[in-house]
Amino acid sequence: MLDIQRIIQLKARGESNRSVARLLGINRKTVNEYVLHLKTTGKDFFELEDLDETSLASVLPQPKVFIKPDAYQELSDMFPEFKRSMQSSGFTYLNIWEQYRERYPQGYGYTQFKEHVQKAFAVQHATMHIDHKMGEKLLVDYAGDRLNLTDRASGELHPVELFVCVLAGTGYTYVEASESQGKASFLGSMRRALEFIGGVPKLIITDNLKSAVTRSHRYEPELNRDFKLFALHYGTAVIATRAYKPKDKALVEHAVRLVYQRICFHLKDRVFFDLHSLNVAIRPLLEAYNQRKYQLKQTSREQLFLEHEKLLLSPLPAQPFTLLVHKSATVQKNYHIFLSDDRHYYSVPYQYIGKKVDVRYNEISVEVYHQSKRIASHIRSRKSGGYTTHKSHMPDNHRFMQECSVESFLYWGKSQDTMIHRYLEEVFARRPHPEQAFRSCWGIQRLGKIYGIERLKKACHRAMAFDQYGYKILESILKQGLDKQDLADEPAAMPVHENLRGATYYS
Repeated sequence: MLDIQRIIQLKARGESNRSVARLLGINRKTVNEYVLHLKTTGKDFFELEDLDETSLASVLPQPKVFIKPDAYQELSDMFPEFKRSMQSSGFTYLNIWEQYRERYPQGYGYTQFKEHVQKAFAVQHATMHIDHKMGEKLLVDYAGDRLNLTDRASGELHPVELFVCVLAGTGYTYVEASESQGKASFLGSMRRALEFIGGVPKLIITDNLKSAVTRSHRYEPELNRDFKLFALHYGTAVIATRAYKPKDKALVEHAVRLVYQRICFHLKDRVFFDLHSLNVAIRPLLEAYNQRKYQLKQTSREQLFLEHEKLLLSPLPAQPFTLLVHKSATVQKNYHIFLSDDRHYYSVPYQYIGKKVDVRYNEISVEVYHQSKRIASHIRSRKSGGYTTHKSHMPDNHRFMQECSVESFLYWGKSQDTMIHRYLEEVFARRPHPEQAFRSCWGIQRLGKIYGIERLKKACHRAMAFDQYGYKILESILKQGLDKQDLADEPAAMPVHENLRGATYYS
C-alpha cells in the first residue's frame, strides 16, 4: 500500500510512468497496470492522494501473492548451466527458459527470467562521468572512521557515527554525529538533513544499512516500512545502492573523504562529552566546507545550491516526520491492549475485544488501528502497570459504574430539589463507606423516573420527618401514596392499645 501511495504521489506531481518506475525501483509494467486501473476509478491523482488506506484499498486490484520467495536463488543455481548453453551455437533464451521451467514449474515467467539472466551475465568495464540533475538526488552514507565521546567520570571513549549526505547536483553537504546507525538515529538524521537544505529532492539514495533496507538484493532491495513511511511523508522516493558497490555512490564516498580532511581533522584533539556539543562544533566547520570554492569552478557548493538547486527542491511538509513503532496486539477482555515497552494498558472500543490490532506509537502518542482504520488514540504514558481509558470505549454498564461517585449523586440531587439533595447527604452520612450507599442512590434516582421528581421530593420530606433514610422507605411511601398526605394529619404519638406491650414489658 505504501508503494501504491508513493506512485499516486509522484503521478500527482506530474512524473511519467517511466520516471515513477525508475524513482521507486518498480517494474514499469507494474506501474502501468496500477496507473491504468486507478484511471478507471474516475478520480484524478490529486483526489486519490487524499484517500485513506481503507478507501484506497477498495479501488485497487487484489495484490498478487508471491508464492515462492526463493525463486531467484533457484534460478541463480542454474547460472553455470546457462553460461555453458550461451556459448553453444543455436542458443536462445527460450530454450534455457524451457529447461528452467521443467525443473521449476512454478518459477519465473519468460519475461522476468530473461531479465534476470541478462542482468546476471552483463559485464561493464567502462566508467563514465555523470552529470547529475539539480534537485533530483540526495546521496546518504555513514563514514567508516568514527568520532568519539568521552565519559566524564571514567574518561572512557565511546565511538559515535558520522552521518553524511550530499546533493548530487551541487555537492552541497550535510554532516552530523549520531548515536548509532539504528533506525531512530538514521531517520532523525535524515529529517534534520532535509531541514538543513530546506527542501526535498526527488530521490534519496542510501547505502544498504539495516535501518533502511530490510533485505539486501542485487536488483530489488527491500526497503523497511518506516523508511517507506518517511519517503511518503516527504513526498520523495528512495532506493538503495547495491551491496559492496562503492561506485554506485561515488559522489558521497568522495564527500566522506573530504569531510575527514576538512572537518574531522580539526576535531581530532578536542574532547566532547555529549552529542550536542560535538554537533555544535561540527556546524561552523561544515559551513566553511560548503562555502569553500571548488578548484575548477570559481564558486562554492553553497553558492551553487542557493542559486540553482534550492528552488528545484519540493517544499518541506508542515509537520516533520515522527518515527512510529509498529506492533501487533490482541484486545484483552478488559478492552485494553498492553504496550510492553511501557508496561502500560490503553483502551479501545469494547466491540474489538479479541481482535488483532496494529499499534503505532511514537514518543508522544499511541494509536490503535484495525484493518487500516484508526479506532483509538491516546497520549503516551510511561506509568508501569497503569491504565489509560477513554470513557467512550467502555460498555454502558461499565461507564455507569465508573461515573458513580458521592459528588455525582449529590450534584444530581441538587439539580432536582434542595430536599432531595439533603436527603442524599444523610444517606451517605449514615453509611460506613460511601460505596455502600451507591445502590440506594441508584434506586432513588429510579424512583424519580417512575413517580416523578415532585412526588419524590415529598417522599423525602416525609421520610426525613420520621428520621428514615434509604431506598426502601421511599419506595414504601410512594407505593402507598403516603407522600400525598399532609404531615399535619399524622398522630403526634403512638395511640394506646391493649395489645401494645410497651418498653416496660421488656425491662
